[in-house]
Amino acid sequence: MIRVLHFLGSMNQGGAENFVMNLYRSIDKTKIQFDFLVNREGIFDQEIKSMGGKIFLIPALQNIGQIQYTRNLDRFFKEHKEYQIVHSHINQVTGLILEIANKNDIPVRIAHSHSSKSAKNPIVRIYKDYLGSKINKNATILFGCSDKANEWLYKKNKDKAIIINNGVDVEKYRYNIETRQKIRKELKIKDNEIVIGHVGRFSKVKNHSFLLDIFKFYCTYNPHSKLILVGDGELKNDILNKIKELELQEKVLMLGNIDNVHEVNQAMDYFVFPSFYEGLPVSLVEAQISGLKVFASDRITKMVQVTNNIKFLDINESAQIWAEEILSTQLDRKDMSEDVIKEGYDIREIAKKYIKLLGCD
Repeated sequence: MIRVLHFLGSMNQGGAENFVMNLYRSIDKTKIQFDFLVNREGIFDQEIKSMGGKIFLIPALQNIGQIQYTRNLDRFFKEHKEYQIVHSHINQVTGLILEIANKNDIPVRIAHSHSSKSAKNPIVRIYKDYLGSKINKNATILFGCSDKANEWLYKKNKDKAIIINNGVDVEKYRYNIETRQKIRKELKIKDNEIVIGHVGRFSKVKNHSFLLDIFKFYCTYNPHSKLILVGDGELKNDILNKIKELELQEKVLMLGNIDNVHEVNQAMDYFVFPSFYEGLPVSLVEAQISGLKVFASDRITKMVQVTNNIKFLDINESAQIWAEEILSTQLDRKDMSEDVIKEGYDIREIAKKYIKLLGCD
């Protein structure tokens, strides 16, 4: 059996994390096993251990600096000679990780791009770009979730990168009226209430402040409405404060990091995603499978359009325009899973492709 060591910040809810977990659940574990090197504990840890995976913790680069991080990782590789394949999902920091792996003679070194834009802080951006410049000379395989993600991280080597679709368990996300009724009852959502939903960590890139502005306008047109926010993150308190400022406390349901997103999606009617940038958000694929009407920022790659249920809106338009677009879109909920399978997002097929690319089939 081959063991692959995956690098992520933590195994909490997130685009890259959900993709890796979907992949992990679907691979043939008699041939390949996943282990994880992370910076902090996460909600998926117990599931990982139940499937035979190991979790290793080391302090994050930003907390201890490059010199100490390099020493820690070098020591780890010297103590764990069993790893012949490393797979990093930490975007530009991947360059440093794979450089250390290369010096420790690990033969298969995979970079995986999940984003499409650098940090705004100029000092941080310069440093991250420096780390990212190490990727092309230290990686043996380049993966990315979209064309934009590959162009951003690999630059002149973008054409050598392989696109791995952010696959999902299609069966799990199929529209189910019984599940919809059950979850809406649990969340005390009335039959006549329209639910707008969003799944994503509370960080600046996800643009939650604008999302709340959109919902505020929507409520003026349709007071019988609720907003569901799934996720957690560093801006949670800012979001709570804005909810109070807009007097939306009775209308916004903050569910935190949950393990039944597939069920909560069923309770929604519209899915709104005004991010400033993304790689390829798997949550938009999941939303489309279950037949949700999706409104996404025009900064997101069009590769995420796997059904005709998604509309891209100008991120520079007003919140009122976004709200009016949602209001004018007729609800016609139906299962869209077959469309998503045809577009190549079935995780079972992607798992087979992954094992083949790693030479483990």
